[in-house]
Amino acid sequence: MANFHTHITWAAAGSGLLSILCLQVGLVGQQDALTLALVGTIGGILPDVDLQHAYPSRIMFSMLGIFVAFLMVFSVKNDMSISELWLVGIGAFLGIRFVFWQIFHKYTTHRGSIHSLIAALFATFSITAMSYHLLGKNDFTSWLIGLFLFIGFILHLVLDEIYSVDFMNYRIKRSFGTALKLFDSSKPAKSMFLLGMTFLVWFATPSEQRFWDTFTSPQTYHIIAGRLLPE
Repeated sequence: MANFHTHITWAAAGSGLLSILCLQVGLVGQQDALTLALVGTIGGILPDVDLQHAYPSRIMFSMLGIFVAFLMVFSVKNDMSISELWLVGIGAFLGIRFVFWQIFHKYTTHRGSIHSLIAALFATFSITAMSYHLLGKNDFTSWLIGLFLFIGFILHLVLDEIYSVDFMNYRIKRSFGTALKLFDSSKPAKSMFLLGMTFLVWFATPSEQRFWDTFTSPQTYHIIAGRLLPE
C-alpha cells in the first residue's frame, strides 16, 4: 500500500488545485477555499485512522480531540471559572485522544470496514452535517466540504490499490482488492452497523438541492472553461 507521505502529498495537491478552482469561479470565498483544501487533505489520510500506531491515527484523533474540546468549552455556561473551563477542555481532549482512541482500535482492523465506500459516505455525510449544524456553513458550502472529504478518501483507496500492483515484476500483491471495496464482507455485522449509521447521519445533512443544481448546470462549466486558461 502507499505510505503516509504519498497519501498526504496527493491529497494535498488534489484538494489544493480543486479549492483554487472553486475560489476562482466564485463557488467559495478565501476562507472556505482554505477549509476545502484542509478537509481534502484530511480525507486523504482518514482511511488509515484504524492503524493504531501510525501517524494518521494519532493526527486524526488529536484533531478530533481539539475540535471536541473547543466545542465543549464554548457550549458550556459562561459563569464557569477559567480553571473549570480548562478542565472541561482538557478532559474532553484526553477522553477523545486516549480513551475513545483505545476503544476505537479495539473494535477495528486495518483495511476492514474503514477501507470501504460505505465508510467514505459515512465520513462525507458526517462532515457535511457538522459543517451545517455546528460550524454554521450554508447548505451548499457544507456539501462542498463533504465532497472534498469524499474525494480525498477515495483518492487514498485508489492509491492503495495502485500500490498493490507491482508493475516492475508484473504481479499483483495479496493486498489487491482489500482497499477499494463497497463494504467489508469478512465482517458483515460491522458493515451493516456502519451502513445503518450512514443512513442515520444522512438524515442530519442539509438539503442538497442547491449543490446538485450548481454542478448539473451547464453555466457552471462555462464559467470554469472561461477561467481555466489565460485569455
